[in-house]
Amino acid sequence: MSSEVDSLSGGLQKVAIDAVCDHHQYTINREIDYGEHAPDSGISVIKVAKELLGGLKTGADLTGVNLPASVLDPMSSLEKAAKSMQRGEMIADVVSAKSEEDRFLQIFKFQLSGLPKERFGKKPYNPILGEVFRAVFKHADSSHGTTLLLAEQVSHHPPITAIFVHNKTLGFKMQSFMKPEPRFYGNSIEITLSGLIEIEIEKYAEKYHLVRPTIRQTGILGISKQSVEFIGVSTIKCEKTDLMAEVEFKTKSLLGLRGEANMIAGKIKKISTGEKIYEISGVWDKQVKVKDLRTKKEIVLFDYEAMKEKSLTMWTPSKEDLEPNNSLVVWEQCSEAIWAVDTAAANEEKKKVEDAQRALRKQRQEQGLEWKPVFFMKQGEGYVIREDVEEKLAPRN
Repeated sequence: MSSEVDSLSGGLQKVAIDAVCDHHQYTINREIDYGEHAPDSGISVIKVAKELLGGLKTGADLTGVNLPASVLDPMSSLEKAAKSMQRGEMIADVVSAKSEEDRFLQIFKFQLSGLPKERFGKKPYNPILGEVFRAVFKHADSSHGTTLLLAEQVSHHPPITAIFVHNKTLGFKMQSFMKPEPRFYGNSIEITLSGLIEIEIEKYAEKYHLVRPTIRQTGILGISKQSVEFIGVSTIKCEKTDLMAEVEFKTKSLLGLRGEANMIAGKIKKISTGEKIYEISGVWDKQVKVKDLRTKKEIVLFDYEAMKEKSLTMWTPSKEDLEPNNSLVVWEQCSEAIWAVDTAAANEEKKKVEDAQRALRKQRQEQGLEWKPVFFMKQGEGYVIREDVEEKLAPRN
C-alpha cells in the first residue's frame, strides 16, 4: 500500500474485499457475549461519570465524549450486533408460521429475543470508520442452513452502523442501520437508537419495519438506584399484512414502588382500520403474554428462560483470515489489556487507535479523498448490502 490514507480510502477497501474473497472459512467458536465476561477494572463508574459529565447541561449530546477504558467492555459495538441472533434458532419458527398473524407474532417474539441485558456503567468500543465484523451462525438442524451476519461502520460523524443478516436456506433476511444518539439528563443517560430494522420473509415477500426502544442508564452520578432499562415506544409494521404493533417499554420510576422492572404493554392492530386485535403485557426478560381480543384467549408468547433453547453458536474467521479493519484486529491490543485488568495499557492502546484515525481523517481531507463503505451502499436514509458482496461472504465450511 502506498500510504495509510490509500489503505483506508481505497486500498483497505480492496484488501477487505479480497480478504473475504479468499477466506470463506469461519472456524473460531466465539460466545456472543464474550466481551461482557471481562473482569471489572475496580475504578468507580460514578467517579468517572462525575469527572466527565459533571459540568454538562441537561440534554447535552454525549457523542463526542471520550470514555476511558475502565468503563469499556472488550468488544466493539459492531460485534454486539450479534446479540440480535442470540436466540437465532427462532428464525426457523418465523418463516414456518403459516398465517400472517402468526408470522407477525413470531417477528415480535424474535425482536424480544434479541434484546440485550445491558450492564450498568459498561459500553462497547465506538467503531472506527470502515471497521467491519462478520460471523456465521450454524443451526442445530443442518437443513436450516447457515445464517450470515455482517456489520460495518459506514459513518463516523455521525456514527452509523449498517447490519446485514441472511439465511438463504430459510429465506430470512434482516437489514438495518443504527445511529446511537446518547444524551445526558442529570443522573441518567438516554441513548436513542435511531434507524430502522427491516426483516424480510422472502417466501411471502413480507417486509417488517421495526423501530428500536431507547436505552436509559440511571444512577450514573450516584443518586438513586443504579439501573439499565429500555424505555419508550417500539413499533413493528408490515404493510403487506396490514398489521402494526405498538409496544411501550415502561420505566421503573413511572410504575411506583410496587412496579416491576422491564414491564411492557402494547397492542397489535390493523393498519387500515385501527382495529385492535391483540393486547400485549408482561416483562420482557421474564414472560410476555398476548391476548386475542376477538376470542379473549390469552397465551404466553415469550418466555425468556425457555428461549435459551433457541441459542445459536457463533463462528468467526481465524486470526489469519481476518481483514485488517475487522473489529477483532482493530481492538485486539486494547482488549488484551482490559482482560488483564491493565487500565493504563488499555487507555494507551485505545488512544493509539483513535490517534491513527484522526491522522488518517486529516490526510483524507487534505488530499480531497472521500471515504466509501466497503460492503454497504447508501439508499434513502439508510444503507443496504451491495449486490456483489454476499457471495464473497458465504461460508465454505
